[in-house]
Amino acid sequence: MKIVHLTWGLGVGGAEVLLRDIAGIQAAGNETWVVVANADVDTSVRQALDPRVRLETLGRPPGSRNPWYLFRLVALLRRIKPDVIHAHQASFARLRGLVPSPLLLTVHNTRLPLSGRLDAFRSICCISEAVRHDVESRFPGLVLRVIYNGIPFAAVKPKARYGGTPFRIVQISRLAHAQKGQDLLIRALRLVLDRLGDAAASVDFIGEGESLDYLRGLAADQGVESHCRFLGGMTRQRIYEELQGYDLLVQPSRYEGFGLTVIEAIAACVPVLVADIEGPMEIIDGGRLGASFRSEDVADLARGLIGMITLSLQPEFPAQMRARTVQAAARFDVARTAQAYLDEYARLTSVADVMPAETSRSSR
Repeated sequence: MKIVHLTWGLGVGGAEVLLRDIAGIQAAGNETWVVVANADVDTSVRQALDPRVRLETLGRPPGSRNPWYLFRLVALLRRIKPDVIHAHQASFARLRGLVPSPLLLTVHNTRLPLSGRLDAFRSICCISEAVRHDVESRFPGLVLRVIYNGIPFAAVKPKARYGGTPFRIVQISRLAHAQKGQDLLIRALRLVLDRLGDAAASVDFIGEGESLDYLRGLAADQGVESHCRFLGGMTRQRIYEELQGYDLLVQPSRYEGFGLTVIEAIAACVPVLVADIEGPMEIIDGGRLGASFRSEDVADLARGLIGMITLSLQPEFPAQMRARTVQAAARFDVARTAQAYLDEYARLTSVADVMPAETSRSSR
């Protein structure tokens, strides 16, 4: 099969990491391309791309309205003649009628603008039930499928020791507190230190983003700047090696369609504490694979942190974490994700000549 993954940019976010991983797996038995429309390719992601994957970049300046780039994209796709085009943004709906290949869309988060006509896509796949519910609420009548994101569990170094002091907390995401809620964690840390003492806990923030200065200022205002480190961005490989050194991953997001970093922590046998919103709660299976706190409730987050510090000292805790890793791998290993998409491509290509745009009620 000849597959084209189509994206505007190839950065270090969860959607791009997933694209890179599944393209590499699919390239083992298929001619697989990644076509990046914009001049936005992270060097580390390019270097990590499987050498069997063919990468094409069109170099479009982000936001450009120059039709030349659309002409170049259409010409490239007509030259490749893919069996299926897997789009990772809804705005590629404009390709309908310009190329003969069936279009598949993956929706990677809740609250996305989803510009373009969604009925241009022969298949719309959501990365979680939370994302499916969000899309369905705004676009009733579409056929929507859920294919969970995944990670390579075998690549993550597992944690061996628990109960260290200070209790090392990590938060991994773009520094964008309006969505990711890093400000809540900083305020909760202040409450934990007031309760347990200054040596009790520390927080490392891994990621870059527009909220860096605000979060540093907040940490200073809360008097916890010496307990917070802002480590900047890291390659996925380094994160997979470093996670096992932490005692807890916290995801305090205000909204989140999924959350690959939660799965990565579980793969490392590191406990997780997440806001009780749809996407993260889906990952932890309602509490079987992790703990939760009330969304945007700083006091409840602090209680959860204190509870996890106490829980990690129990002798049965390491075995519980290893069992969770096994359970999570059965659902979220990226090999399952890649195969699920291959199955969907096969379904599309087997009916591509006769299948009308799907407009019936959504199904799982």
